[in-house]
Amino acid sequence: MGQWRAGDLFPGAVLRRLRKLAFCADHFIHTPQGPGLFHRRGPDDQQRVTLAQGARACDKAVMLHGTNPNWFANSPLSRVNIEKDQEAFFKARLAEPKSLLIPLWRGDPLIADGKPAFLSIEALSQFPKNADVILLGLKEGRAYFAVDVSAAASAETAPFAEIGEYLQLRMAAGVLSPDDLAIIGQARWFFEWRRKHRFCAACGGETRLEAGGAKSRCLACEEEHFPRINPVAIVLAIHDGACLLGRGHQFPPGFVSALAGFVEAGETPEECARRELFEEAGVVIDDVRYQFSQPWPFTCSLMMGFLAEAEGRDLTVDTEELAEARWFDKTDVQAVLNGETRDFNVPPKFTIARQLLERWARP
Repeated sequence: MGQWRAGDLFPGAVLRRLRKLAFCADHFIHTPQGPGLFHRRGPDDQQRVTLAQGARACDKAVMLHGTNPNWFANSPLSRVNIEKDQEAFFKARLAEPKSLLIPLWRGDPLIADGKPAFLSIEALSQFPKNADVILLGLKEGRAYFAVDVSAAASAETAPFAEIGEYLQLRMAAGVLSPDDLAIIGQARWFFEWRRKHRFCAACGGETRLEAGGAKSRCLACEEEHFPRINPVAIVLAIHDGACLLGRGHQFPPGFVSALAGFVEAGETPEECARRELFEEAGVVIDDVRYQFSQPWPFTCSLMMGFLAEAEGRDLTVDTEELAEARWFDKTDVQAVLNGETRDFNVPPKFTIARQLLERWARP
């Protein structure tokens, strides 16, 4: 085999991005000869990319993101994978003056002037020493951290409350940018997991965060624990120009949404979608088509959205699960989405249910 060229492997736009990435984040990607992306390995001409011992990370977020329309997705940060013997990287980033820190009180971020109050890392000294600190990722070589201040008795008495407000995340979703929401959502997810899993599931011993907060380890039995992810299938069933929406008992009259349920053990998301529609509304669906997903930090869930064709419109509603369910014509849904009528209410734009409706009603 002759001399290979990088251009033979990647299209031009991707290649340009890859070359740029070779010099990102203090050269976390390098070759044995020094900074660079490609290295000719030997007679088999296999290219090799080696990662610095500090962390397997770079500013690759743009490359990894597609066209997911959902809030809390598409984080601008590059995730950092720190192994157990690389805690020095975490500590080094904590010591860098350019690193930033966002505090959360019981899952709610500190907001100032309509934006997350990212503090200088020097502010870390103002927080309790036992507060959980996690590394969220890197952006243009700058590290972003989050600190949990939930030990404070109230949001008003939490550290740095005087410069802003610890705003409920559901309310903040209406004012923050998608990029900021993705960062805050990630932080809330980790702290919610930490709140519910401070003790070892194997022996009951106390656990300690490791790897920048990406996992915890039992101080007694050394068992490792990783953030819990609850898979959920949410499906918009359609039939002859109409979609099926329902209302849970916890929601006010007039508020409807797509039907959803947790994926059970040994079940695929598509099977879950079929089961939930039949159990809750007595509807048989086919042609279940995956659309997109959304990390949902409020319940540590990964929401997987589907469109599906229903065999008919006959309903048998499980009144223990739903207060009501009915079919809505596309023209009526479009009118609500366009703000032309308020005959009924649909979920806000930062929810995957709303994005499913948008995709179906006005693709």
